[in-house]
Amino acid sequence: MLTLAPKSSYPTLQHPHRHVWDFWYYFAPETGIFHLFYLNAERSLVAEDQHHFSSQVGYATTTDFLTIDWISDKVLGADPHGWDDTSIWSGDIVKVKGGFLMFYTSRNQATDDGMTQNIGVAFTHHIQSFDRWFRIPSIRIQPQAPYERNHVPEDLTIHAWRDPFLFRHEEQIYMLLSAKDATQPLGKKGAIALLKAKNNSFEEWEYLPPIYHPGFYAEMEVPQLYRLSFREASPTGATDYALVYSSWAKYDFAPNTEQSGGLQGITSSSLFDFAAGNPQVFLPETSQLYACRVIPELDGEIVGFDITTGGIRRSGVKTGLQHVDRDFSSYSIEV
Repeated sequence: MLTLAPKSSYPTLQHPHRHVWDFWYYFAPETGIFHLFYLNAERSLVAEDQHHFSSQVGYATTTDFLTIDWISDKVLGADPHGWDDTSIWSGDIVKVKGGFLMFYTSRNQATDDGMTQNIGVAFTHHIQSFDRWFRIPSIRIQPQAPYERNHVPEDLTIHAWRDPFLFRHEEQIYMLLSAKDATQPLGKKGAIALLKAKNNSFEEWEYLPPIYHPGFYAEMEVPQLYRLSFREASPTGATDYALVYSSWAKYDFAPNTEQSGGLQGITSSSLFDFAAGNPQVFLPETSQLYACRVIPELDGEIVGFDITTGGIRRSGVKTGLQHVDRDFSSYSIEV
């Protein structure tokens, strides 16, 4: 599945004064512009690993991930008066009728334990109006069974209910999330949650069993779903899917990955059954990239953040993976 692009030294796109890590994007085909949303914090916080607790969302644009226009380092930050009164963590961006929705992760310090994660939603009419994102206070997607509902202090990693990824299948809206499976043992609870939108409304969600919960990882971060390229499709003509996610090597206990961590994935001919088979390492942690995204617009090239310096970098590794259905332009939401 993987091919290496001609060897070259891809630049790490560093912000002039902020530490940058996870990102997500919307690609505008009419302009060829990738609209990037990225986590960022003061560089001085990185040495003591405190940047995660002060992160906010910034906005940038690029056409090729070789140069970048850093437009604003703050389009969405913690709301001291809302449930999302701590830092903002990774999200997703989708185009809907009349604007764009950003799904994001945050936590509550005032009345919660400060570690349990929830999903919020913000809206803008124009994606380039980076200072005009409005939260939708009626939407707060909280973890429920069969997933861990709260932080488990004895676990290897903190609570996981983050990194939303939306897609459509047979006219139904679904969401993937990095989660914890309450039925798995400590240290191996990492799972990818599956939610289904009730009445395709974005506001109410049905909690389905995990789409993947192998009992191999302490956490499975930044999940994404793709289609295999045509040349690798099933000989029966069925669509094959690839489910990808990230894990740090120290939390990777899969029997066949040699604790390599990084971007991993598993394929299936059934969209909702990834139980069979062993995970594949797409890009190990030794690549020095993490929280990678597959970019179908670049032949499925893997792009991630540079774990040594911060910033965004192309890998040169092309997967050939293609988008699943992420067209939400016919759906609307009241704001």
